[in-house]
Amino acid sequence: MKTVVVTGFGPFGIFNDNPSTDVANRMKEVGIDENVSLIVEIMTVAYDEVEQKVEKLWKEHNPDLIIHIGAHNEPGCIKLEQQAFLDGYCRYDVKSCVPAMNVCPAMKDPILISEIDCARIVEQVSKKVHIDGIASLEKSEDPGRYLCGYSFYLSLSRDKSKSLFIHVPPFDEKCTLEVVAQVVKETIRCILGLND
Repeated sequence: MKTVVVTGFGPFGIFNDNPSTDVANRMKEVGIDENVSLIVEIMTVAYDEVEQKVEKLWKEHNPDLIIHIGAHNEPGCIKLEQQAFLDGYCRYDVKSCVPAMNVCPAMKDPILISEIDCARIVEQVSKKVHIDGIASLEKSEDPGRYLCGYSFYLSLSRDKSKSLFIHVPPFDEKCTLEVVAQVVKETIRCILGLND
């Protein structure tokens, strides 16, 4: 039995209803596989709470894979993030706070890179999922310097072979919750080798 943790984020900025919450909750509804124990958590868009929650998830569950999901505003585009950054976290969270010195306290490496091959996963998922509603599924190397990148850096500092961040777009008539959730589910299955 594999243990997978999936996180989404609560409301912030233009996202009163955060698509990442909907996708994470959809994962909980549909599951991943009968041999996968799935834990879903929604995190407040606050640096201190994310730091505590990510640490707790790793300690309590020792996951085989952790997938953080966050929202971005590029229509129809799902991005698998390859890396995250130590510093530059100067955008205020929902509590009007930033980390001390705008730095993630987890490590000192300026960049942490996931050992999950995002380009390969994009290729595999694109072959397995009918993604008409998605304009693009792509590898990205910039998760931003906000809670998305921050949470990802925290998890990468724990285990680079078991951590990934996925940016999801707002939903529309073609790029529906079901379509996005299917891509995320298939991404997890590919990483775990459940389709081989």
